[in-house]
Amino acid sequence: MCMKKMFAVALLSLLLHDAFSQTRKENFSMILHDDWRMQSSITDNTKGDKISMPGFTATGWYPISVPSTIIAGLLANHVYNFDPFFAKNFEKLADDKFNHTWWFRKAFGLPSSEKNKNVILQLHGINYKANVWLNGKLIADSSQIKGPFRIINLDVTNDIQYAGTNVLAIEILRPFNPNRRDGDLAIDYADWIHYPPDYNGGIVNNVEIKTFNKVGVSYPLVSTHFNLPSLNVAHLTVEALATNYTNQPQDAVIKGKINDDINFEQAIRLQPHEKKVISFNPGNFKQLNINDPKIWWPWQYGNPDLNRIEISCNVNNATSNSIAENFGIREITSELINDESRVFMVNGKRIMLRGAAWSPDIFQRHSLLRDEQELKLVRDMNMNIVRSEGKFEDDNFYDICDREGLLVMTGWMCCGAWQYPENWDAAERAVAMSSDSSMMYWLRNKACIMVWLNGSDMPPRDTTVERDYLTIEDSLNWPNPTIGTADASKSKVSGFSGVKMNGPYDWVPPIYWETDTSKYGGAWSFATEISPGPSIPPYESLVKFLPKDSLWFTNSDWLYHCGTMTFGTTNIFDTALFNRYGNVTDIHDYLRKAQLQNYEGHRAMMEAYGVKKYNTTTGVVQWMLANSWPGLIWHTYDYYLYPAGTYFGMKKAMEPLHVMYSYKTHEVAVINSYLKKYEGLTVKADVYNLDGTNKYANTITTNVGEDGTQQCFTIPSINDLSDVYFLKLELKDKDHQTKSINWYWLSKKADALNWKKSKWYFTPQSSFADFTALQNMPLTTLDILASSVKKEKETVHTVTIKNTGKAVAFFVHVRCLNHEKGDDILPVIFSDNYISLAPGESRTIECSYENKDAQNATPYILASGWNIDVSNSSANKNSGFSKY
Repeated sequence: MCMKKMFAVALLSLLLHDAFSQTRKENFSMILHDDWRMQSSITDNTKGDKISMPGFTATGWYPISVPSTIIAGLLANHVYNFDPFFAKNFEKLADDKFNHTWWFRKAFGLPSSEKNKNVILQLHGINYKANVWLNGKLIADSSQIKGPFRIINLDVTNDIQYAGTNVLAIEILRPFNPNRRDGDLAIDYADWIHYPPDYNGGIVNNVEIKTFNKVGVSYPLVSTHFNLPSLNVAHLTVEALATNYTNQPQDAVIKGKINDDINFEQAIRLQPHEKKVISFNPGNFKQLNINDPKIWWPWQYGNPDLNRIEISCNVNNATSNSIAENFGIREITSELINDESRVFMVNGKRIMLRGAAWSPDIFQRHSLLRDEQELKLVRDMNMNIVRSEGKFEDDNFYDICDREGLLVMTGWMCCGAWQYPENWDAAERAVAMSSDSSMMYWLRNKACIMVWLNGSDMPPRDTTVERDYLTIEDSLNWPNPTIGTADASKSKVSGFSGVKMNGPYDWVPPIYWETDTSKYGGAWSFATEISPGPSIPPYESLVKFLPKDSLWFTNSDWLYHCGTMTFGTTNIFDTALFNRYGNVTDIHDYLRKAQLQNYEGHRAMMEAYGVKKYNTTTGVVQWMLANSWPGLIWHTYDYYLYPAGTYFGMKKAMEPLHVMYSYKTHEVAVINSYLKKYEGLTVKADVYNLDGTNKYANTITTNVGEDGTQQCFTIPSINDLSDVYFLKLELKDKDHQTKSINWYWLSKKADALNWKKSKWYFTPQSSFADFTALQNMPLTTLDILASSVKKEKETVHTVTIKNTGKAVAFFVHVRCLNHEKGDDILPVIFSDNYISLAPGESRTIECSYENKDAQNATPYILASGWNIDVSNSSANKNSGFSKY
């Protein structure tokens, strides 16, 4: 490659740095993202000293971008003539080549401005181990380069070509058996999904070139302390790591700047190759006591305001390097309510945490667009926390969470090699400790990070490992709480966790959550992973990954897309579905009933935890947010970003100002998730029979405190109810603005649980509610009036739906298609969905999407419902009805 082209590529890499890391900016940092080549060592057996030279011709090698796993690279090159997500095609990916090394090769050049500087090659995310060659020389072998969570810095100053072409060649061997106690300390999926046959072998984060003039500074940290409860003054401590990259003593000046108006500096002297933490504390640097600071809050509590820190290292009056990144002025702490319940505080305020567990793409394909889309759905569901278990995303993910005010719970993985440190040898222990150090450095300055878990399903079984973790975390001034485990085990080192993971992971009825108060997964403590099991996608998604002749819950393709091991079927969910809603006639009947059960099950879980907050409930994490591939269990929206019953049940339950019904006590209550009290609220309840007659009505005025709950009244026993009946709750503020409308369908026969036969993943039912009468509901008619406003990047539809019949219009589902006979526009945001309407009631909902996702077509609003008389309903232009 000619010099001119090499420098152009180097410049492009610099420009891409801002695209791939939105908030971090360095005076020189070159992410090696594009124009890599990948090949199996079985296909090309040339040695590393040849592959890493400019003269080597990578004929037949696959062009890829990094990060990339092996299979992700092959998919990007369209190697396979099948969709690996369809049916059981995933099994066709198996290839013995994955059991051998693969080469990742990149040619690059340095700008002339970096001539004679110290050059560092930073590897973040080698999965699992590698030999690293540069310009014909082996600079590190697989005993040094091991572990996907490590950030490894290699000083390549003596091996770099300042002018001309450099060639980096990384020979990677995938991890083996990360899901076993004697396996590699790599990425593990436990029972979530089938493992990709390359086990995510490859490069799963950035490869970066950094330069310094003798001394450099890295990993800035800004910690906050308030004199609580006052937030008037923020006392900031700033630190960074300074490194001498030479074999001579060096003098330097470390300078700091916050928001362009707060400056501080200190002179340092470093011995040869010394690393030193440089600290600026508010006692010695009075300007770090900030009056009236811009404070970062979780989105429900306030604005997630971000500040800017810049740290630079100056040698001989010239800048060696500088780093600027966003940070949050916020203080996160936690305390035990009792031995079983831990409450978290942000800036001195307790926060009830409700969210879901993040699941990355099965092939570790990072996408800024996908992260933006998914985290937008998280916010739309009114969640305030995402849990990441042993799966660490890229900087973009955390930048979005910082910006959107979403908290992140993260830490080490369960079940496989990470869970059994007593089996580690010295080398594996070194990998674990280096990984822990890397994670602390990388994540500690991110505003969104709330807590670090040193274990998942149990504390580290070797107590010396947890002690060593804690020593590392303390030495690196980790600014947030740490917990020994995500379950209720008492660590011999760190004591009670104050959290639990007692299940369930499969279907349980709505009554479950408030009934269990001390043993299982009910609304007490902080449930770090919990779920009522399957979330069946709608038909439009199912046909994308299942053959139409496989669309049945006993089909082997269907079962293949469940979980694995214990969770390889939907049997428990299906048994409840058929007993509660009646036997199904076809897949469409199954799916409409499944959305009902998904909605009520997930809503009840989040409502129970919300209404019991701080007594002693402090948090709940739905297992999971989404699937790593198209699946049938554990998601709030499906792989294609389709929001269905689960999604809208969760969204309804977590409305920041919400009215709800208790399945256990029959009480109506208000949940307030804002740091603001509300007075003069109106709470109204109506009970309707199946034929639409009103059997009960009650209205009261009440107040609710900030971040509080308020019991309102109890729904009494009512005479002459139909076997299935409806409860409508409505909440209005003092200005008569509707804040929450919440419909329940209830049975005169209640669900009951057989607690004595509970297992770790579910509690079986001894009897089932009877909703079969819903199948014979009287029909009703609807009138739809839809309008739209198309903006530069977004279209917003306003859809007004009126029930013009005499029966309740039940579970009305609104879709937005790219044309009348087209596909759903995805992703899409609906203000509400799967709504019900009393006779004569009118509701207006909005839906919005980005114009690029509509494919330049004429959108069409399509409504369906449980009991809609389609032929006699009416709709205006570009809207209409369909049968369920």
